[in-house]
Amino acid sequence: MITAPDRTPLSRDFFDRPVLEVAPDLMGRVLVGTTEDGPIELRLAGVEAYAGPLDPGSHAYRGRTARNGVMFGPPGHAYVYFTYGMSSRSA
Repeated sequence: MITAPDRTPLSRDFFDRPVLEVAPDLMGRVLVGTTEDGPIELRLAGVEAYAGPLDPGSHAYRGRTARNGVMFGPPGHAYVYFTYGMSSRSA
């Protein structure tokens, strides 16, 4: 059964919880935004969760930088990065 994605706006309090609680609650949610070309909606089909300065896999592990500063701020902000050469295709 396919259900409609949840478009309910989330408060900052939603994100002010342990990352391993927030991540699964984001699955299936829809990010809504506006671009120069009009509105855009993206359904979250996958999320990753890292424990910030405690997690060697996190970009925050080695401390605050200009690039990762948003990870040290208030909850509810996105940290987005581009990974060069990544592909979901297998050989």
